[in-house]
Amino acid sequence: MTTVKRPDGAEIVYHSSGTDSTHPALVFAHGWCSNHASWEHQIRYFANQHRVIALDRRGHGESTTSGTGHDPMGHASDIAAVIEDAGLTDVIVVGHAGGCPGVMELLRTYPALVRAGVIVDAYLYPQVNANDPDSLFGAFFGNIIDGLQGPDADEKFRECYTAFFGASLNDETIRGIVDDAAQTPNAVKIAEIEGLLVDLAEIARGITQPVLWLMGSFLHEAQNREYLVANLRDVGFAEVFGSGHFPHVEQPAQVNAAIAAFIEQL
Repeated sequence: MTTVKRPDGAEIVYHSSGTDSTHPALVFAHGWCSNHASWEHQIRYFANQHRVIALDRRGHGESTTSGTGHDPMGHASDIAAVIEDAGLTDVIVVGHAGGCPGVMELLRTYPALVRAGVIVDAYLYPQVNANDPDSLFGAFFGNIIDGLQGPDADEKFRECYTAFFGASLNDETIRGIVDDAAQTPNAVKIAEIEGLLVDLAEIARGITQPVLWLMGSFLHEAQNREYLVANLRDVGFAEVFGSGHFPHVEQPAQVNAAIAAFIEQL
């Protein structure tokens, strides 16, 4: 475990595995209210041939927060600092869901550090505002924020998070993941959702590196592939079958194979 101190006082913790320098290093950034351990299947699989970095994003897991920096640029800056602290360059960065806006901003803003990106079960959207009835994600994000600000915030959070999972995991495993996620401070839960209220398509249009857009069953029907192609210069697709919103946890073999194939194509 290594800690990187940020200018605002936040401490970003990352874990390093593997030592192979003949293959590109992989950097994993988890999603909303998760932590680096969600990538355990990928860490074990890829550490045999790659240097693997898995971080806790600010305010999550073992990392701290100053209360700010929970937007794409803030997270991108944190990830860049981790990459530089680890002495790496030309990495492949992998993000999940709520961690993907930061990963995409990293691709756009730090092209010298990042060779390519993998986006796991995220949705690309234009500028979104909370509770916008004409926006799928505006309504979704607004509903989450409203629930987290109410008297039954913990119950609402657990209901929301439990719904992310498909039928491939047993109830006990899901409860354990949800219990862990619920430990995220409520202020961080809200700040992270507010940080997603951006024009993600604009960020995408500034990315020049290859991107693999990997979709689970949770979002693949909602996301318009033509929209992705229109906003990303070099994007390929992979679909994971039999998973909910956490394909890397629910169907790790499929995810690992898709990422490995993407790396081989590079």
